[in-house]
Amino acid sequence: MSKDRTIPGAPPAGAVFGGGRAVAASRLPSAPRERKPALAALAVLLILAGALATMLLVTQSGHRVSVVRVGGATIAAESTLTAGEFVETSVAQDNDIKYIPWDQVGSLNKRVTYNTLVKGSLLTSDMLTDQSAVPTGVAPGSTLMGVQIKQGHYPTGQMYAGDKFTLYAQTTTPGPNGQGTTTAWAELGTVTLVTRDNAETLTATVAVPSDKVLAIANASDLMLTKTSG
Repeated sequence: MSKDRTIPGAPPAGAVFGGGRAVAASRLPSAPRERKPALAALAVLLILAGALATMLLVTQSGHRVSVVRVGGATIAAESTLTAGEFVETSVAQDNDIKYIPWDQVGSLNKRVTYNTLVKGSLLTSDMLTDQSAVPTGVAPGSTLMGVQIKQGHYPTGQMYAGDKFTLYAQTTTPGPNGQGTTTAWAELGTVTLVTRDNAETLTATVAVPSDKVLAIANASDLMLTKTSG
């Protein structure tokens, strides 16, 4: 005689729920997610540091100062200066170059320049100095003038005050009936370096033969070369 082994309270054999689908086992409770506050704080610090670095770069690259530039006419050596001969311009700040600040332009009135000041050049205190301050070895009668020479047109490496270079000037001549142009390089002689900056486009004060000043000022491009030995 068979015994009924049905467990009291259990659903009858063959009972189904939900249209024939077996009852799924209950899920075990999942463990709560572990929070990592240290990593979150580190991420916030990195974001803030990046933002601060960006702000510093923008601020430094945009730090410009107003300085004095020679106006539209070249000023001959031994001339008495007036403030009206100069104009204001802005340049990136460089503590290695002794620019004349624009707020000091009034101090140039009635001052005598010992050097030719080429039109468009940035005025530095070295360009206003007496010839006695020029480095030893500069030929008598030389004129101090400011020049700008682009990268690749001057020797790399150390360049010191008193070093001598050969200066070349490029001139551009219109062709016949205005058709095209012709460019040519011409040697203008030996110049002596007085001061320079460290920018890629070299800004320097050089002592040049006085009779070459206008040729240098009117050149479309300049180049310095140095012979070793």
